[in-house]
Amino acid sequence: MHTRDSGRVHEKLVKRLERQEKQLAYQQGRFFRYKLDEIHGKLMQVLLQEKIIETDNVAAVSSALMKGVKTAANSPEFDFTYFISPIRKLVSRPNPYSLYMTQYLMEVLINDPSVIEIYGTDEEVYHVINKVISQSSIQFDEMEREIEAQLARNQKLVPGSPAYQVAKDEMFRKKVGDPKSEAHH
Repeated sequence: MHTRDSGRVHEKLVKRLERQEKQLAYQQGRFFRYKLDEIHGKLMQVLLQEKIIETDNVAAVSSALMKGVKTAANSPEFDFTYFISPIRKLVSRPNPYSLYMTQYLMEVLINDPSVIEIYGTDEEVYHVINKVISQSSIQFDEMEREIEAQLARNQKLVPGSPAYQVAKDEMFRKKVGDPKSEAHH
């Protein structure tokens, strides 16, 4: 009898961890879609400034990079995980979107005819990309906390309720615009 109870406790713990992991993935995906254009612009700028990418056609590389950012934002979970699997252990506790964009640079963008060369190790490229994505994520989280603080003042809205989520999404759209997806471009 004791074994069965510990099995249930273990199962509940595993389910809670899976739920937290899915919630984190959802939050990161949501952030990435809202900040897609900003991330693309900053990534392109930093990759050129840091001399990670050498090109003779910045516009073509920018377009190819945007394609990768959109693909990262819109990939089904299986495709996303499969794409990053070769480098998933590159660093401890990686940001999945930073991994995706690193893999995209090293596997896809490097073969673009407009790219002369990509410099740096996978890990160096990851850290440059992750810095850009992390800074955007921190700004997004701060904005989200501000919006949640505003919503907390409204006694009619209960956190987690559909009405709360609708109000939160409306406030986000006012501050940031619509989240980007393939359908919007």
